[in-house]
Amino acid sequence: MYLRMTWVFILSTASILDMTGCLPDKHLLSWLKPNPINILTLNAPPYFDSDLPQKMVTNLGDTAFLKCKVINLRNRMVSWLKTDPLQIISTGMYTFIKDPRYSSEYMEEENTWVLRITKVEYEDSGMFDCQVNTDPLMTYTVSLKVVKKDYRQFLNDAPQYAAEPSVKILGGFEHLVKVGSVLNLTCVVTTPTSYNQMTRWLHNDRIVTPKTGVSLLSENTPHTSVSCLIIHRVQHRDAGSYVCAAGDIGHDMAVVGIIEEATPVKSFLTYDMLIPFIVLLSISSLIIVLGIIRSVARNSEEVDSCSRRKTDV
Repeated sequence: MYLRMTWVFILSTASILDMTGCLPDKHLLSWLKPNPINILTLNAPPYFDSDLPQKMVTNLGDTAFLKCKVINLRNRMVSWLKTDPLQIISTGMYTFIKDPRYSSEYMEEENTWVLRITKVEYEDSGMFDCQVNTDPLMTYTVSLKVVKKDYRQFLNDAPQYAAEPSVKILGGFEHLVKVGSVLNLTCVVTTPTSYNQMTRWLHNDRIVTPKTGVSLLSENTPHTSVSCLIIHRVQHRDAGSYVCAAGDIGHDMAVVGIIEEATPVKSFLTYDMLIPFIVLLSISSLIIVLGIIRSVARNSEEVDSCSRRKTDV
């Protein structure tokens, strides 16, 4: 009697598996679950392990692993398809798709079929079907969503960068400026914490204050302060050492040298004298030419008179 009831239960369970293709583990008796010690010898149909995730989210550029576990597969084949657009990706270990990023793998230890997609793109998002060639077909759907990587999730794990405190006058130690030109000294103060102190400028150990021809400009950010000393028209008295002092953080120094602007050699002729000089030069040249012509004419007359005297004799 008990033997008949056991066989009725087994056949009922097999019929349910044949219709659904999947039986939750909570409804499956432990002695019916395949394992290395006790293997079901009945001709039961295959079914999917529903414990594997069916919704996958992968960061852009990473590798996606879509898993499908089929129990009691026997001599049947597992295929991967993408539903929209409909495309056959693989059957068994053979991959049909031309995209080399797709490959089908079988993990024998876990009895799991894996669809691997490397360097995923947004276009890879969609629904993927793991199919078994039963009649009718058994299908296990896995969705893939590709998202942009959010680096903010790593902020709490990464060490915070702390900038080294520093005071720097840009442009080097020595500055050469022409008389009458503009002098611009820029000092950058970097601190790991918020900087609330005032940056001071000293010229030859004297504090520089804004006045006519001298400007002080500043701009502050949470970790950086920029101060500019501008002298609009440099004179010889502006030469010397300049110090940018930032309180307890430190200071930096630069030396300013003043050079004379090269002046062109003045000509003894001005524009007002140029026209009279040209007129005088032209008249002088004309007089010289007329003198030469007159001298040549006089010599010709003397030669002619001598020739006539000789002829008369």
